Amino acid sequence: MVSAYDSLQQQEPLSDNASSPLMKAHIVNQNDIFYKKGRLLAEERYREVWEINSLADDNDCAVVISEQGSVIGNMNVQLRREGMPLKSETFFGKEHWRPYFTASTSNIADISSLAISDNLRTKIRRPTMMMLILGVQSLGRLLGINHFVAIQHEFLIRILKKSLHLPFFRNNLITAPLGDIPDDRYWNRGKPPRIYYLNANNRQVIDTCCSFFCYLNVAGIQTSFLPRLKQDNLPYAAFKKNWHRDKEQVAIPESIH
Repeated sequence: MVSAYDSLQQQEPLSDNASSPLMKAHIVNQNDIFYKKGRLLAEERYREVWEINSLADDNDCAVVISEQGSVIGNMNVQLRREGMPLKSETFFGKEHWRPYFTASTSNIADISSLAISDNLRTKIRRPTMMMLILGVQSLGRLLGINHFVAIQHEFLIRILKKSLHLPFFRNNLITAPLGDIPDDRYWNRGKPPRIYYLNANNRQVIDTCCSFFCYLNVAGIQTSFLPRLKQDNLPYAAFKKNWHRDKEQVAIPESIH
């Protein structure tokens, strides 16, 4: 059985004569048909890998990757609102990130339900993960999200850092869930999952995402990003101003002991 975690390790290089796939990133809210298709993929994969019969859905948005009409990747995003804490806060405590950085009510979000199709051709597994990250980064820019929170097992984070060079950093002050947890293999597999953070404005994150675009281009993979979240039009001048402001932010320490 191949999980999303194994997929990155089994990546094969794209051959010179490989056909050029067209990969689409659908950036959508709960009402979109692709949100529902992405959830079906996530539920199927989590049932197979973690024996989870019911995957909780407290999310608001999704990045769903499709290729040749089939959904091949999913990642969900839960937004934080006044009076509505994140799912990660339910398990690990209110504002668990405060020792590491400050965040307003609306500029931090949970990412979860990462899933990659088990039927995916090996050569596009890593590109699928790249597209998911690029979609999440685009969603963050669209909604003004500066930090993402992931409840993940160490081995997946290790793969993401080694294979994709994404600088996730762990909350070293909270080593186990503080609240009631689901009774499934995801939470009860040896070491429990931990909290990890990704600063969307970190220079390494931005450079890494730029390298994803370059790789997908030279590998002959056609890409299309399709945001369908209702937002006010963002003038390029305002986007550029925010881009420079965000890149000038002070770097966040990667660990607190």
